[in-house]
Amino acid sequence: MKKQTVVLICVVSFLLAGASFYAATQYIDALAAKKLFAPVVKVAQGKEISPFEPITRDDVVLVQESVDEILPDSVREIEQVVGKRSVQTMYPGEQLLRTKLTEQQLLPEIGEGRYEFPLMNIQPLTELRKGDYVKIWVKYKSIHELEDYPPPHHFHKSNDTADLLFESQLVSVRDSNGIEIYTLKPNLLPSPDQMDSIFHGGTREQPMLNAEKRYRDYRVQPTALPAYVGFNLTDQQYMKITEAMAYGMLQVGHIMVSEESTS
Repeated sequence: MKKQTVVLICVVSFLLAGASFYAATQYIDALAAKKLFAPVVKVAQGKEISPFEPITRDDVVLVQESVDEILPDSVREIEQVVGKRSVQTMYPGEQLLRTKLTEQQLLPEIGEGRYEFPLMNIQPLTELRKGDYVKIWVKYKSIHELEDYPPPHHFHKSNDTADLLFESQLVSVRDSNGIEIYTLKPNLLPSPDQMDSIFHGGTREQPMLNAEKRYRDYRVQPTALPAYVGFNLTDQQYMKITEAMAYGMLQVGHIMVSEESTS
């Protein structure tokens, strides 16, 4: 009887030890997984998110990713992306970054219209992308060239160098075929001998591979040479711009705008 009791105690002790060891290893594995992996939102397999199309719940999945592979500013909850729009094409398996998402459709407000201008009339002073807030200046022609010009009617000429016309938002950057390219770099205005090829669909930059497209910031490389830029303007702003083009070159530079000032 005593022998059976000892055997029973040994079996129970062995089972308890095994259960404790299993629970300990599961806890350690869970702790390690919590330290080494984290949730991140990615584009679902078989899905491709087009620029400025609303993101649906079916477009994305929440996966556990190695913390070393998670990109800065990645979205961690699906609810944070549903209903928003991407500013560029996003491919299956790509992490969703907050910097590539927008809730804005950049539609004209009441009293505004969408106007696009050839880039030959506008000089970018900084790197720009669709959605950026910008200052629009007119850099005047020389005094000799303007000596026979009457004073402008729709804006005030305060000096002989340049004047700020107004602040606006860049709502489109297009190539000569009307395709959105999102990025506009400074000093991209081609020489006169290249202008003809730009406005007749030629001279596209070397595209990046898909792997590069997925994870490099969309400011880095335009997909084509820009030909037109667009703004949402009031009638008064449109008249200022069109008149200022006769007095000099329009210059556009990016500015930082706080959320309070845009709300």
